[in-house]
Amino acid sequence: MLKFRRLLIALLFFLIMILSILSPPAAEGKTVEKQFILDNGLKIFLYERHNLPLLNIVAAVNAGSKDETEETNGLVHLLEHYVLFRGTEIRSGSEIARDIRRHGAYFNAHTGQDLAVFEIALPSEYSDFALNNQKEILFSLKIDPQELEAEKEVVLEELNQIQDDPFKYALALVYQNLFSGHPYGRPVFGKAENIRALTAEQVIAFYKKFFVPSNCALAIVGDFSIREMEDKVRACFGVVKKEEFMPAKFEKAPPLSKTLELERTLDVKEAYLVIGTNAPDYNSLEQFAADVLTEILGRGISPMLYRPLKGERDLINTASMGFMSLKYGGAFSIYLTLDPKHLKAAKNKALQFLRRSRNENFSKDDVTGEEKMYAFDFLQAAKNQINFYSQQAQENGLALTRSLAMYLLLNENTGKIDFLENIKKITSSDVRKTAAKYLGKGEYVIVSIAPKKK
Repeated sequence: MLKFRRLLIALLFFLIMILSILSPPAAEGKTVEKQFILDNGLKIFLYERHNLPLLNIVAAVNAGSKDETEETNGLVHLLEHYVLFRGTEIRSGSEIARDIRRHGAYFNAHTGQDLAVFEIALPSEYSDFALNNQKEILFSLKIDPQELEAEKEVVLEELNQIQDDPFKYALALVYQNLFSGHPYGRPVFGKAENIRALTAEQVIAFYKKFFVPSNCALAIVGDFSIREMEDKVRACFGVVKKEEFMPAKFEKAPPLSKTLELERTLDVKEAYLVIGTNAPDYNSLEQFAADVLTEILGRGISPMLYRPLKGERDLINTASMGFMSLKYGGAFSIYLTLDPKHLKAAKNKALQFLRRSRNENFSKDDVTGEEKMYAFDFLQAAKNQINFYSQQAQENGLALTRSLAMYLLLNENTGKIDFLENIKKITSSDVRKTAAKYLGKGEYVIVSIAPKKK
């Protein structure tokens, strides 16, 4: 449960950083940023800062589960694993792992509905190694059929672990049904039968199509001279051959048309309830009110969602809320843990609260008279907490770099957006409008997981 809460916090940090980094607060020491595009189409974001002698490099590829088919679902996740752990035309997987350890680097990758990202963090003195490593794994991959079969087994085991995790399993079901009929409805981790059936030829064809400079972005944050780093990036990545690429266009995910309920059992001791509904997409200006609404209802020191569910009847053990924004859609998710005997009552109470959240008083300005003296200002508390998250997020170099790389591929808004200024402007009326639009319509995906009967 603690690990899952950390995941929710990381997600909120990510959403905040996406916008706030483009108008960063004043920091100690010098900070300089620069964006440019290489002749081969690779998008670059450099952010120089000298708070720590570290370098963070993240490459993002515009390839996610949205780009798969029903038959190849799981290919991007498998390919992400292969890029991370197997060999290239130059080095074997074991040689790459050895070099990573030798330079004291952190090395990882992530797959999502929209993108795949590959990240490395290490002492800034090893910038040449880091740049060449990222170029090699992205653009010089060697896909060997035997190595691919070996990595399939690793991915299949990971898939089993996900299905044994109640919240991850429930959330995957929420997304599959919330985005049913849309490419986002495909499971990010894929399906076991698809992964087993994937051929080296299919993976190679996908890799050659999507892993080209014009479909990728590179963000670098850390202790360097921006002029010197620009020269290094141009020399290292500028030699990669230009390939023409036209990214696919997708329709916005349609709103859920009716409520869907799914019940599952797992080998767990308590029950889990996840409720999902539509939310603003990545480029929607409603994101600001959605961030505040998420903080008010399901986060912070006094989440409003906790009151009706805990209250006199003590229906739940824990409650939290998440907000995920994708390029073509978004999702609010409510997470509850509880005694199995309270599943029905907690579900009904939660749905009642969500439907009427549009009528809640979020600020002291929403009440008058003596009530004003005793009212808790949920709105201001949420703004304060988001401001804290934003300041904290600035210190997380790798997460900041990841957000920048993803921003280069996902953003469609013109001009800079000052995230905290927009948060500051949010009123109770804005929050209520967002609650009415996304939570008050009454259509949800509800997944309950109960313990298996002994």
